[in-house]
Amino acid sequence: MASVREITLQPRGDSRGQLIPLEAGGAEVPFDVKRVYYIFDTTPGTVRGKHAHRRLNQVLVCVSGACTIACELPDGTRSEHRLDWPTKGLVIEGVVWREMKDFSKDAVLMVLASEHYDPADYIRDYDQFKKECGR
Repeated sequence: MASVREITLQPRGDSRGQLIPLEAGGAEVPFDVKRVYYIFDTTPGTVRGKHAHRRLNQVLVCVSGACTIACELPDGTRSEHRLDWPTKGLVIEGVVWREMKDFSKDAVLMVLASEHYDPADYIRDYDQFKKECGR
């Protein structure tokens, strides 16, 4: 079942600073993590993503700066999520079209993924996404 949900990450900290633990299989990351990557130094006006995944699930956190994640569920429901603080996360599960945009100059978007990179898992054509969703 496809879903997109915002989560609040709980910082642990004291006078020395803050730390946010992310544990696979926990409330914040509801899957085993097989890959971590991050996007940074994004050219102004660039839209990243523009794809869906057949099997991969993700947790996205903008650990620095800000960006917007636009999502579309298989039924056509759309949502936008502004990630602008390290305590804000976004869980994307199932076949969801996603676009990352409006990156601030200092944005670093970290992605925790449930699968290793597999080009065959991507749906890169929007019309194909709609077709596979039965629309």
